[in-house]
Amino acid sequence: MTEPVPHFHDGYVTGLSLRERAAAIYLQDVVGSDYELVLDGLEALQIDDFREGNIISNVEIITGRTPDADTDFDRLFVPPHPSAATQYQEAHALLMKRQIARIESGETCLVVIVPSLGADLLAICQGVLCRPV
Repeated sequence: MTEPVPHFHDGYVTGLSLRERAAAIYLQDVVGSDYELVLDGLEALQIDDFREGNIISNVEIITGRTPDADTDFDRLFVPPHPSAATQYQEAHALLMKRQIARIESGETCLVVIVPSLGADLLAICQGVLCRPV
Protein backbone atom coordinates (compact mmCIF):
# COMPACT_ATOMS: atom_id res chain seq x y z
CA MET A 1 0.00 0.00 0.00
CA THR A 2 1.30 3.45 -0.89
CA GLU A 3 -0.46 6.61 0.18
CA PRO A 4 0.18 10.27 -0.65
CA VAL A 5 2.79 11.94 1.50
CA PRO A 6 2.11 15.33 3.12
CA HIS A 7 4.18 18.36 2.15
CA PHE A 8 7.48 18.34 4.11
CA HIS A 9 9.42 21.19 2.45
CA ASP A 10 11.47 22.94 5.17
CA GLY A 11 10.48 20.21 7.64
CA TYR A 12 12.91 17.82 9.29
CA VAL A 13 14.08 14.21 9.32
CA THR A 14 14.17 13.61 13.07
CA GLY A 15 14.94 9.90 13.31
CA LEU A 16 15.29 6.51 11.70
CA SER A 17 14.46 3.06 13.01
CA LEU A 18 15.39 -0.13 11.17
CA ARG A 19 14.19 -3.67 11.62
CA GLU A 20 14.19 -6.71 9.39
CA ARG A 21 12.77 -5.70 5.97
CA ALA A 22 11.21 -2.50 7.35
CA ALA A 23 12.16 1.03 8.34
CA ALA A 24 10.47 3.96 10.01
CA ILE A 25 11.63 7.43 9.04
CA TYR A 26 10.51 10.07 11.53
CA LEU A 27 9.61 13.41 9.97
CA GLN A 28 8.35 16.75 11.23
CA ASP A 29 6.55 19.26 9.02
CA VAL A 30 7.12 23.00 9.10
CA VAL A 31 4.36 23.58 11.69
CA GLY A 32 5.84 21.00 14.09
CA SER A 33 3.54 18.01 13.45
CA ASP A 34 5.31 14.65 13.70
CA TYR A 35 4.93 11.81 11.20
CA GLU A 36 6.21 8.29 10.71
CA LEU A 37 7.03 7.22 7.16
CA VAL A 38 6.90 3.41 7.27
CA LEU A 39 8.73 1.50 4.54
CA ASP A 40 7.48 -2.10 4.39
CA GLY A 41 9.20 -4.85 2.44
CA LEU A 42 12.43 -2.86 2.56
CA GLU A 43 14.90 -4.09 -0.04
CA ALA A 44 17.56 -1.36 -0.08
CA LEU A 45 18.19 1.79 1.91
CA GLN A 46 21.02 4.29 1.83
CA ILE A 47 21.21 7.55 3.75
CA ASP A 48 24.04 10.09 3.63
CA ASP A 49 24.86 12.97 5.94
CA PHE A 50 22.36 12.22 8.72
CA ARG A 51 22.87 14.89 11.37
CA GLU A 52 21.11 17.13 13.83
CA GLY A 53 18.90 19.53 11.89
CA ASN A 54 18.16 17.49 8.75
CA ILE A 55 16.14 20.00 6.72
CA ILE A 56 13.97 18.53 3.95
CA SER A 57 13.69 20.00 0.49
CA ASN A 58 11.37 17.30 -0.86
CA VAL A 59 9.98 13.84 -0.04
CA GLU A 60 8.89 11.80 -3.03
CA ILE A 61 7.47 8.30 -3.44
CA ILE A 62 7.95 7.02 -7.00
CA THR A 63 5.99 3.99 -8.16
CA GLY A 64 4.12 3.16 -11.35
CA ARG A 65 6.30 5.53 -13.36
CA THR A 66 9.90 5.95 -14.48
CA PRO A 67 12.24 7.42 -11.85
CA ASP A 68 14.06 10.62 -12.72
CA ALA A 69 17.05 10.04 -14.99
CA ASP A 70 19.42 11.58 -12.45
CA THR A 71 18.48 9.13 -9.66
CA ASP A 72 21.76 7.69 -8.39
CA PHE A 73 20.88 4.00 -8.09
CA ASP A 74 24.59 3.26 -7.62
CA ARG A 75 24.10 4.50 -4.04
CA LEU A 76 21.77 1.55 -3.43
CA PHE A 77 23.49 -1.04 -5.61
CA VAL A 78 27.23 -0.36 -5.76
CA PRO A 79 28.59 -1.12 -9.22
CA PRO A 80 31.63 -3.29 -9.76
CA HIS A 81 35.00 -1.62 -10.09
CA PRO A 82 35.58 -0.30 -13.65
CA SER A 83 38.35 -2.86 -14.10
CA ALA A 84 36.06 -5.79 -13.15
CA ALA A 85 35.32 -8.39 -15.80
CA THR A 86 32.60 -7.66 -18.36
CA GLN A 87 30.30 -10.29 -16.85
CA TYR A 88 30.13 -8.28 -13.60
CA GLN A 89 29.50 -5.01 -15.45
CA GLU A 90 26.70 -6.66 -17.45
CA ALA A 91 25.17 -8.27 -14.35
CA HIS A 92 25.07 -4.88 -12.62
CA ALA A 93 23.49 -3.21 -15.67
CA LEU A 94 20.82 -5.94 -15.75
CA LEU A 95 20.15 -5.50 -12.03
CA MET A 96 19.61 -1.75 -12.58
CA LYS A 97 17.21 -2.39 -15.48
CA ARG A 98 15.23 -4.87 -13.37
CA GLN A 99 14.99 -2.49 -10.42
CA ILE A 100 13.76 0.37 -12.62
CA ALA A 101 11.25 -1.94 -14.34
CA ARG A 102 9.90 -3.02 -10.92
CA ILE A 103 9.41 0.63 -9.90
CA GLU A 104 7.75 1.45 -13.25
CA SER A 105 5.36 -1.49 -12.91
CA GLY A 106 4.35 -0.51 -9.37
CA GLU A 107 5.81 -3.68 -7.87
CA THR A 108 8.14 -1.57 -5.71
CA CYS A 109 8.46 2.04 -4.57
CA LEU A 110 11.46 4.32 -4.72
CA VAL A 111 11.54 6.63 -1.70
CA VAL A 112 13.57 9.81 -2.10
CA ILE A 113 14.26 12.41 0.55
CA VAL A 114 16.11 15.34 -0.98
CA PRO A 115 17.75 17.52 1.67
CA SER A 116 18.22 21.22 1.96
CA LEU A 117 20.68 20.27 4.72
CA GLY A 118 21.66 16.84 6.02
CA ALA A 119 19.83 13.56 5.49
CA ASP A 120 19.84 12.44 1.84
CA LEU A 121 17.86 9.19 1.58
CA LEU A 122 17.12 6.65 -1.14
CA ALA A 123 15.22 3.43 -0.51
CA ILE A 124 13.42 0.70 -2.41
CA CYS A 125 10.53 -1.02 -0.67
CA GLN A 126 7.25 -2.71 -1.45
CA GLY A 127 4.94 -0.27 0.30
CA VAL A 128 4.91 3.10 2.06
CA LEU A 129 2.60 4.43 4.74
CA CYS A 130 2.81 7.94 6.17
CA ARG A 131 0.96 8.49 9.43
CA PRO A 132 0.87 11.15 12.14
CA VAL A 133 2.42 10.19 15.47
